[in-house]
Amino acid sequence: MTVTVRTTVPTGYGWSADGKTAAEISEDIRQTQYRLEADARALRSKLAPRRLVPAAAVAGGLAALAILIRTIRRRRR
Repeated sequence: MTVTVRTTVPTGYGWSADGKTAAEISEDIRQTQYRLEADARALRSKLAPRRLVPAAAVAGGLAALAILIRTIRRRRR
């Protein structure tokens, strides 16, 4: 799995208070927060261990099979 990290911040991030009312600044902050949360959700979904559960099930099945085979062999001796 590879993850790329941005080296520059897109121009759509942040806000500038030059000549804006308090309501406009507040809306800019809300929009920035929404974009950051959306990016964080997207990153979490990329990093989610989707293949971990099936791999653990296969490994657990193989371990159980190995223990069963070992037990059967010991009983025969």
